[in-house]
Amino acid sequence: MTDSLLTNTVFSLRLRAQQSSKPLATRLRTFLAPYLWAGAGDGEPDLCVDLHAADEFLPEWRVRCITPMTIRETYAVGFTLKVLRGALDDDTQLAWDAQTGVGYRYSVSRREVAFYGDEATAFIHLIELVRYFGLLVEQAKGTAILHSSAVLDEKTGGVIAIAGIKGAGKTTTMLELVLGQGLRYFSGDKLLLDVVDGRLRARGWPDYPHIGLGSLRQHPALIERLGSQADAALDPARADSDKILLTPEAFAGAVGRSPVGSGWLERIVLPEVAVDRALSTRALRGEDIDDLLRDPRIFEWPHTFITSTWHGMPPADRAMERRVAAPVAAALATLPWISMPGRAALAHA
Repeated sequence: MTDSLLTNTVFSLRLRAQQSSKPLATRLRTFLAPYLWAGAGDGEPDLCVDLHAADEFLPEWRVRCITPMTIRETYAVGFTLKVLRGALDDDTQLAWDAQTGVGYRYSVSRREVAFYGDEATAFIHLIELVRYFGLLVEQAKGTAILHSSAVLDEKTGGVIAIAGIKGAGKTTTMLELVLGQGLRYFSGDKLLLDVVDGRLRARGWPDYPHIGLGSLRQHPALIERLGSQADAALDPARADSDKILLTPEAFAGAVGRSPVGSGWLERIVLPEVAVDRALSTRALRGEDIDDLLRDPRIFEWPHTFITSTWHGMPPADRAMERRVAAPVAAALATLPWISMPGRAALAHA
């Protein structure tokens, strides 16, 4: 059995794997890198996950799973996750997805999950368990979760957040900065913000890329590097607004992994690619920034996500608010925020 502790200094995961589950464990660790890294064994982890083969989820456990529950529903193929729930006589909780052959046997109070599944069908269940519970723990500990792509400027060492609501153009802008201007990919969809030593720290978070064809079509070389996974981008019948899933491994191979898991936030840009005019930039003033910090739409609130709370493991039982912690809000207010409406390639802000 392998046993490892992974952490980003706020959220920590104890991951154990039986011999038969080592390929799944390896894929999970690769998916989480560099955002979670090997840590020391001291202290109690926020989540313990023991990986087992799917056929070890006993038939007598399966028959106890009778209450249907949707733990994630989305239009992304393969990411709608439904289970039947049940419990053992000792109050150990059970969940079973017959379609994928994934089982959960877990203790709510101890936050320990025995996870049963094979690499071919269980990966989505596993990453959603880890990353959405991790986000809930982060929120409970005061982290602000910005709905943002991000790039790393290796010249300054600073992280540039590309934030906004769905459809704002975060991925389009991120790809232009990485492929067109030589910055490094840092994070795809979320940025975790907290204050460390008086500075605003930005940490990336793993995601499973879901990218619009219009964004891909602006970068023919990227389509070529992605190979068959990006065939839809070559189909003229497919609309630019259509999105496709890319495996994390393929995306990392084409765009590159972030060289680091955390850095200091340098500035926030707010693209609006739906605005049908030439690109313009405007530095936001204090009142505009304050309004954004009070607007919950560009931040994410895991306590409202069923994918983060369905199992009931603490802090799922804790009341939380849609409010950025005061130290983070104060630090964000001191940084440049740049509004960038328009469709042209992003100029250096």
